[in-house]
Amino acid sequence: MASSIAEGFELTFSGIRPGEFETVSDLIRSCGLHTDDLTGEMCRDFIVARSEGTIVGVVGLERKGSHALLRSLAVAESFRGAGVGSRLLEAVERYALSQGVSRLHLLTLTAKRFFARHGFGTAERGRQPASIRNTAEFRTLCPETAVCMTKDVAPPPGS
Repeated sequence: MASSIAEGFELTFSGIRPGEFETVSDLIRSCGLHTDDLTGEMCRDFIVARSEGTIVGVVGLERKGSHALLRSLAVAESFRGAGVGSRLLEAVERYALSQGVSRLHLLTLTAKRFFARHGFGTAERGRQPASIRNTAEFRTLCPETAVCMTKDVAPPPGS
């Protein structure tokens, strides 16, 4: 289980390489997340975690100017509980900042506590920027019962 894997495994992070789209999509689906709107183009803003060359986690951004929708944080079952999700989240936050994103948005049905531990706060779904509300995830893919959360990844101007 995760506790035995947590001992001594190393992770490397990178973008999705050519030919890995199906592997990444399969991992996302295995975690109960949708892939209906994912395209190779969209996955240019995705980060994968690898252990010994095998993809064990993924997370992505759907960038909309200075805002981005956090997408598809998924970790292979045998690596859950070993900090992979937290490390992926840290990596995507650094990436978002490097791309000029100042605020992350997400919808979750099951991971509210995880994201809250990492500084995300709940927010009203209908009060998010139009660019975020108009994504397929907000419009049709995630049910209204999903919790909306946000986090600033850049300090406010002048601070």
